[in-house]
Amino acid sequence: MLQEKYAKLDDLAAPNCYVAPPTNEDLSYVVHFRQICKRYNIDFSSADSDEKNFVMKMAEKSFMPKRA
Repeated sequence: MLQEKYAKLDDLAAPNCYVAPPTNEDLSYVVHFRQICKRYNIDFSSADSDEKNFVMKMAEKSFMPKRA
C-alpha cells in the first residue's frame, strides 16, 4: 500500500507534470485555517474525523466572506 502512494508521488514528479506554487489566496487560507484550529484548540494532525470535518467546514464558511 505504501508503495502505491509513493508511485502516485512519482507520477506527479514526472518530467511532463508539475505542481503549481501556492497563490496568495492559498497562503491566506492556510493562515486562516490554522487560526481556526487554534481558536477551537484542535490539533488537526491528531484530531478525529468529526473534529477535522468541523474545522474544515468552519474555515471554509468563515473564509468565503473574506474573499469577496
